[in-house]
Amino acid sequence: MEYCLGRDTMRVPVGPITDTVAWYGTLWQLDKGQAFIARPAPAVGKASTQQAMLEFGMGPALPDFQDLVVNTDSATLREQLGRRIGIEENLSDPGTRSLRAPLEANLGHAALLCLQTQNEIASANAIFHRQGERGIEDALRDTIPYFLGAVPHDQALKRARLRDARRALQRGEATLRAAQLASATIDTELRALLAEARAVNLVPDEDITDHAQLIRVLQAARVPAPRERQASEVLQEQDRRVALERERDALQRALRRVMSERALLLDQRDGLGGYEESLELQISRLSSLDLIDPPLANGDDSDGIANQEHRCPACGQNMREPDPTAMTMRASLERLREELGSISQARPAQRAALERLDNEASSLREQLSSIEAALNALLAADRVGQESGGDSRDFIRGRIDATLARLSSAGDVELARLQEEVATYAAMVQALEAELDDNEDREQLTSRLLSVGRDMTSYAKRLGLEHSGEVVRLDLARLTVVTDTERGPVPLFRIGSAANWIGYHLVTHLALHRHFVRQTRPVPRFLMLDQPTQAYYPSEVARRTGIAESDADREAVRRMFELIRDVVHELAPALQVIVCDHANLPEQWFQDSITHNWRDGRKLVPEEWLSSR
Repeated sequence: MEYCLGRDTMRVPVGPITDTVAWYGTLWQLDKGQAFIARPAPAVGKASTQQAMLEFGMGPALPDFQDLVVNTDSATLREQLGRRIGIEENLSDPGTRSLRAPLEANLGHAALLCLQTQNEIASANAIFHRQGERGIEDALRDTIPYFLGAVPHDQALKRARLRDARRALQRGEATLRAAQLASATIDTELRALLAEARAVNLVPDEDITDHAQLIRVLQAARVPAPRERQASEVLQEQDRRVALERERDALQRALRRVMSERALLLDQRDGLGGYEESLELQISRLSSLDLIDPPLANGDDSDGIANQEHRCPACGQNMREPDPTAMTMRASLERLREELGSISQARPAQRAALERLDNEASSLREQLSSIEAALNALLAADRVGQESGGDSRDFIRGRIDATLARLSSAGDVELARLQEEVATYAAMVQALEAELDDNEDREQLTSRLLSVGRDMTSYAKRLGLEHSGEVVRLDLARLTVVTDTERGPVPLFRIGSAANWIGYHLVTHLALHRHFVRQTRPVPRFLMLDQPTQAYYPSEVARRTGIAESDADREAVRRMFELIRDVVHELAPALQVIVCDHANLPEQWFQDSITHNWRDGRKLVPEEWLSSR
């Protein structure tokens, strides 16, 4: 049934039915005409499909198998059939503080209120079809108020209009405050601008007190007057630039000279360093032999010199004739020591010369930087002058232009227009808030839930359910049934026995459908219950015969079906309750209500279908 109402997933148990049936079809009686809906079985290996066939205006004869054809999809099927039963365009708004997205109630949501599977009707934790599936609980909470009639179908549209009106009102009030502030301070700003303009000779140097005249003067000042640069100014700037360029070139030449001298001095120092190392090496070699007597100190007599000349450098014995080689080596050593001394004396002079050249180069670089900065400033000034008129008065003109642009928003006419606009939005917000009173919505919903609760209480008493002597109601927030006792509320999951769970499911859905029918709400006029008497047929024999084992169970089953019968008779022909059950009461009214009796070999899928595959 649910598959034919547009659900994509087919939940028919795998077996003879899925192996045999290629199409699933239902014929629906509408207020005006009929609708035939057929869905092809999902492809092999698939559990869902969106293909569907929808035909309106079918006669009593159903189409043949060869006439079944896919002509729509499941979403369109739900929308079109929903419109036919009266589901209007609607949108449930969970509120600005909720994380849930707005949801439009459709036929699929209405079907959740019409079906109860075998496990669902005996559940202590869920009242509605598929309640335990992801997203279904929120969908039920959002859409049940609409199906109860507590929420007008255009409420979501009005809420959207209210949000837009509030935003427009906030923007209008902010604009009005800014305009009022600008109106209060504009004269002060204009006078300040006039003083600045006078300081840079943009306007005549005179006081202006008249508001209109002040605006005219400033308007005239914001447009730069064409101005020819004086020839003397151009020549002066050119002379200055040429002098700076000459000075820059001279400094660059001086710097190159200084750097060249410094490089030459460094090369000379490096050369002397090598020569010095060579002298030190020779001195160290001659000294390392220790064959030459050290030079005599000043004041030694001539006898000492003669003794050195006649002493053998190798053995130290006196020789008859002096050795000229030793004398030559001694003279070379003395000469090398003298040259090394002269080199050491020249080092301080080189360091002083390097320091002088470094200082001179640093000074020249600083002067070059200053010259370059001055030249760049002249070039920038010349470029700015060519592009914008050439002086800082453009900045004042920009401020004048920006201030005068706000004059229109600070005028009396504009203020009046803004005030009128704010008043219009405020009236719109007030009217929509009055129509969308949250307290009124809660009262409307509470009133309808109380009406449903009264029927639930009456039905529960009639079935003799536990706590049925108290008030029974539907808790929409928790999606459960609650009985209000003297000791406090008792939710369904705290009430024992499957018979009570089934009984409270039955009274809840009968009461809801009674409300839907009496209030002409757009919910399909059927309630399908799968084995509501399962708690009274525990044995296989009882289920096969349809006869409860005890008198108490038989009486409970009889009360259950009598309640269904009476509700259907009261609402006839607007409600159909379809029960798939083992019960087979002997009363005539019960036998008259049986449409199909799948016993003694008779089944939903005929045996000949299976044998003909």
